[in-house]
Amino acid sequence: MLKNKISENIAKNEDGYVWILDGKVFVKDPIGRGIPPAINPCEGVKLIVNGVETKHLVMVSEKDTIEVEPVHEEKEMEIDIEISPDNLKAYMSFKPRRTVKRILKDSYPINKLDISVYEDEINKKSDVNEILNIIEEQGIVYGVKEDLIEDICEKNKNGKYVIAEGKPPLDATDDNLEYLLNIASEKNNNELENIDHKNLITYISVKPGDRIARLIRGFSGEEGMSVLGTPIKPKEARRIIIESNKNIQFDEDTDLIIAKKHGTPTKKENGYVITFDICEKLKLNEVSLKTGNINFKGDVEVAGSVYEDMEVIATNDITILGDVNFSRLYSGNEIVVKGNVISSKLVSGDNSIALKSPGIEVQRIILEIEKLVSNIKNLSQNELEFYNVTTFADTVFYLLNTKNGKLATTIYDVIRNLRKGNYDIDDILLYKLVEKCKCFLGNYNEITDLEYIYEIIESIKNTFYIEEKRKIIGNITITGALNSEIHSHGNVTISGRTCFNTKIYAGGKVSILGNLRGGIVESEKNVEINKIGTSMGAKTLVRVPDKGIIKMKIVYPDTTIMIGRHSYKFINYQTNIFARVVKNKLVFR
Repeated sequence: MLKNKISENIAKNEDGYVWILDGKVFVKDPIGRGIPPAINPCEGVKLIVNGVETKHLVMVSEKDTIEVEPVHEEKEMEIDIEISPDNLKAYMSFKPRRTVKRILKDSYPINKLDISVYEDEINKKSDVNEILNIIEEQGIVYGVKEDLIEDICEKNKNGKYVIAEGKPPLDATDDNLEYLLNIASEKNNNELENIDHKNLITYISVKPGDRIARLIRGFSGEEGMSVLGTPIKPKEARRIIIESNKNIQFDEDTDLIIAKKHGTPTKKENGYVITFDICEKLKLNEVSLKTGNINFKGDVEVAGSVYEDMEVIATNDITILGDVNFSRLYSGNEIVVKGNVISSKLVSGDNSIALKSPGIEVQRIILEIEKLVSNIKNLSQNELEFYNVTTFADTVFYLLNTKNGKLATTIYDVIRNLRKGNYDIDDILLYKLVEKCKCFLGNYNEITDLEYIYEIIESIKNTFYIEEKRKIIGNITITGALNSEIHSHGNVTISGRTCFNTKIYAGGKVSILGNLRGGIVESEKNVEINKIGTSMGAKTLVRVPDKGIIKMKIVYPDTTIMIGRHSYKFINYQTNIFARVVKNKLVFR
């Protein structure tokens, strides 16, 4: 078939042709002006034309004697070794010794013939020791995989192999602090539930002996080894030094950081030196979603503002240097706001907040027992005879069922609160309190005289470290207010220009140094206002008890004052009002 195709091509072309068939070269000269054929040798063959070897393209004719001899070749073993940048791995590209045999490829008649060959490589056996020596000459002395080298020689196939692996260093790990208090902890939440982002952060305080944190010392690290036999240093880690001070103790045996006073723990870092301290006041730049709502045992001071829908609760004082916007402040003692209060609620001297100590909660029981003592002393002989009260125990029983019925309820309420609430009290102390108070809950015969009751009071005070008096001032001092509610255990002072449409209650007196326009002001003592109402009329009410006094420099119409049961509505502009009740009559001068 090939010969037929050759005959057809020759018949169709005028150019000369050359071709190879079964290892022999055949030539057909051109006809007329056709181009003579040419033959081009390739690597691995010898082209001999008329007895002369040629290594380039040459024209041939039918008269030439042309020989093409394949050249067989012996190739040496090829090894190329690479080392990884970290010197932990060595790679070997491998080709074994081999004999390369070549066979000429047949070709169709063509004017220019580029000779080509088939190559057949026959690998020769490789020597393990020879390869190991080459590897060693490259400086690779650690982690060499001799078993792999033997396998390579056994299979004797081309490939790239990982022939050595070093030992990576074990890097040192940083010292860390384990916080034993949830100073800023995020509460768990269910993806299907609504998340209250304002209450995700909790601020807490500590007392002497509380464990704040523990230093967890990191791993010191371990050297590695490169495939070149050189040690690799581990990465150094952060080491922490804890400095003790007068407020905290660092126990080097247990690595514990322990509080030595009451307050909130703080931390400062200066490089690798960490200093813990105890601050009696919680200081914040602002109160917002970034801080969450604040509920703190102690003082709270905010350098900026309290933002929308946030809440600040402090068992003692609250100081806000900025504004309070659409928020709520609850203080166990005083509140000071240097900025304005807008659509917010302020409550100071709140016992429900201040009475977080179990001792002060127990004070409620003591106050009721003291009322019982007072009523015992004030009982007349006629009253005792009328109700057939003969013994001291009967006297206590009589009063607990009449004038002092609140004592038993208070005892039960306090015990329940101490058990359910977050109070610093254990079951032993709670049990002692119950035992002391049983005589007022049914065991009346145990009460033999007043001395017995005095002993109960002293015993409770000593157990719970009750102070004789607890001073709660509960004042509120602000610059101005708009559409807000202010409820103070003590005095309320508004020092700015204007207070708009605000409801104010004070257990003490109220002083408004600027203008009051709309709203309600109620005081258990006195009220003093610079200017109240507007010329256009702004409905405003000021209320004090019978013995209270209302002072107003300027009063506009639509202002109503109430002193006890007496009231008066101003229908025209007036000045220098000094309102009070004299001989059951309301007077203004």
